[in-house]
Amino acid sequence: RLAQLSVVQDAAVAAVKDKAGNTALCAYVTPEDADTESLKSALKDTLPDYMIPAYWVTMDELPVTANGKVDRKALPQPDIEAQSAAYKAPATEMEELLANIWQDVLGIPDIGISDNFFTLGGDSIKGIQMASRLNQHGLKLEMKDLFQHPTIEELVSYVEHTEGKEADQGPVEGEAMLTPIQRWFFDRKFTNQHHWNQSVMLHAPKGFDPIAVEKTLQALTEHHDALRMVYREEQGDVIQSFQTIDECKISLEIVDLYGSDEDMLKSQIKVLADRLQSSLDINNGPIVKAEQYRTEKGDHLLIAIHHLAVDGVSWRILLQDFASGYLQAEKQEDIVFPPKTNSFKDWGEELLAFSQSEQLSKQADYWEQIDAEHISPVPKDHELEKRLVKHTSSVISELSEEETKHLLTDVHHPYGTEINDLLLSALGLTMEEWTKQQKIGINLEGHGREDIIPNVNISRTVGWFTAQYPVVLDMPGERDLSAVIKTVKEGLRRVPDKGIGYGILRYLSESKQKKGFTPDISFNYLGQFDSEVKTEFFEPSSYDMGRQVSEESEALYALSFSGMVRNNRFVISCSYNEKEYDRSTVEELMERFKDHLLLLIRHCTEKEDKEFTPSDFSAEDLEMDEMGDIFDMLEENLK
Repeated sequence: RLAQLSVVQDAAVAAVKDKAGNTALCAYVTPEDADTESLKSALKDTLPDYMIPAYWVTMDELPVTANGKVDRKALPQPDIEAQSAAYKAPATEMEELLANIWQDVLGIPDIGISDNFFTLGGDSIKGIQMASRLNQHGLKLEMKDLFQHPTIEELVSYVEHTEGKEADQGPVEGEAMLTPIQRWFFDRKFTNQHHWNQSVMLHAPKGFDPIAVEKTLQALTEHHDALRMVYREEQGDVIQSFQTIDECKISLEIVDLYGSDEDMLKSQIKVLADRLQSSLDINNGPIVKAEQYRTEKGDHLLIAIHHLAVDGVSWRILLQDFASGYLQAEKQEDIVFPPKTNSFKDWGEELLAFSQSEQLSKQADYWEQIDAEHISPVPKDHELEKRLVKHTSSVISELSEEETKHLLTDVHHPYGTEINDLLLSALGLTMEEWTKQQKIGINLEGHGREDIIPNVNISRTVGWFTAQYPVVLDMPGERDLSAVIKTVKEGLRRVPDKGIGYGILRYLSESKQKKGFTPDISFNYLGQFDSEVKTEFFEPSSYDMGRQVSEESEALYALSFSGMVRNNRFVISCSYNEKEYDRSTVEELMERFKDHLLLLIRHCTEKEDKEFTPSDFSAEDLEMDEMGDIFDMLEENLK
């Protein structure tokens, strides 16, 4: 593209290392007096943002080898220091707002308008958090625009005013449609459905003010309507409805544990937490409970919410609101949260309408093909009739801080990947090695808040939105890491709307999709929780939160992999049934997963050239080998 510009006589592009050791593109152009800013602008007309070189060198002529090709080894290094110093500060009010929001969400100071959101460690969940912050300023942004234009200078023109389309700020009452994931829950008929929670436990070294805590929790249940939902069965159907604010009063239990030694504290809190976790009632409420444990070394606050009303993104919203609400309550101020976005009830109604749309019907063939795949069961050490939660154990492995930093940032330059592409590549290699099968079936979980419905904003809405869907990793059957990464990436990019349609077709559409296969393996990347759970006055507690799901409940998968970033380290956990697998088997799998992941990280950080895959371009149904043929043909024509 550079060579096609009229003011450029000759051009080359190479990979270089920036000040942080990350790989970046450098353009070499002739003539020497070329205006690089104009060249950048011209490139942006035809190339995506990540293909615009970060560094530029203008020359009288490019060095060539004896056979007339560009001598890449003779290309001079750009002045990294000088060009990096050209930090592009926000110049407009909107750029300043976006920069401040990015700094808050990503936890990075001094973000310039040319910095890439994903290179800085952003992901889709942090993108939702950014949209939520924008919503507080009466602005909106679609996630597809962030993915296509990940720098502030590109993104600023896609931010729109909500034009007074503010969601109803009053309490939601009446009945609400069940979402696909909620229908899945009731369809499974778990033993003891009341005890199926998500929870957090916070530690305040200086203690919590119980009055402020109780006031804040009450404000949360009044503001976030999903926390007041209850469920009843009528003629075989489950009815979801909202309790009124008067019906839903939060009471905070205070337990004094002063004088207990460390071992006693661990034991006491575990018993108390187990009791709390098992006491929620989805029929009559409450579905939110909290206890405050007071000790000599500060207080521990356990908050348990039934999973029917909350998911990972919801917890981020709740923890942010809890932190701000608590500070207001401590100062004896009225608690005011940012405005509501569209309600969980609105979302359910919109999903029902979407279930009859042509957009969704186009996905049916794809999901039917996936459901028709024949996937061999994974090997088992022992056969069992029924998996129960009480027999579940787990093996945990983690990366170093430096390895985690690579995984979140610079490993994604060579292939234009997202973190799930690398994690599932490592998992695919591990499973292929273990099962001797090239096709690996995995149940994936996504946040389920995709931009599929215009003019509906759920960036600050609490509820259970999760999208579950099967994927089949068709491993290339070779140890070429480049081929593995590109194959897995393309397989995931072919999933329509990041899987949200699978559950809608299964549970909401009139021509309900037939039940397909249930993979033996599940995988869920939960994102980065460090900044949400750690504030100036509280941090994650180290004590056991109790059993979040009933011991008698059924466990669905032979192997459940769950990853997250905690304390600046990527942590991967694999849950398994002790009556089905020997611990040594799972430990070996986890060791192989970590080895494969580190191998992929090393491969990507050492790779200088960027390789494209069909999903990087707009041509639909372009296959990998066809794209390779196109690049080979272009290379021949340019010689």
